[in-house]
Amino acid sequence: MVAADLDWGIGKTQALPWPKLKSDLQHFKRVTSAASEGKRAAVLMGRKTWESAEVAGRPLPRRLNVVITRRTDLTVPEGVRVAGSLETALELAAATADVESTFVVGGAEIYREAFAHPALRYVYLTRVELHCGCDAHIPNLDELGFVVDPWDGDQQLDENGVRFRIERLRRTP
Repeated sequence: MVAADLDWGIGKTQALPWPKLKSDLQHFKRVTSAASEGKRAAVLMGRKTWESAEVAGRPLPRRLNVVITRRTDLTVPEGVRVAGSLETALELAAATADVESTFVVGGAEIYREAFAHPALRYVYLTRVELHCGCDAHIPNLDELGFVVDPWDGDQQLDENGVRFRIERLRRTP
């Protein structure tokens, strides 16, 4: 799950650089919270995302939160797990009995690893139609061979004066 501007920017000074997009936040919650009875999703994020203005060190409810960091002194609330790498975080999520699906939710370094990972099935992309002068970027997904994979969640929206679209991408073979 990622939101990016037209320059593939995802953040500025550890926060989202565009106004709050309620529909995008609802989409994020709906997709990362959807699970069968008794199951939940895992959300994997880097330390900077965990500490960002949007997450602020608070676990996302009804999801297994895994913070990826090389720091050994990071203190997290009970129930939040810490992993030293994306691979370890993926293994931890897979080994958790009630985890049904796994989502990478940031930041830039973690996304770069995830986009290249063979287990990646989809990228849920919110494309914000602005140039925000971001200081954190993801790779150009078009150049990496990702294409739109139509699904019932595709939307073109305009909110708070910001045009954006929500798409699901898949890697071409």
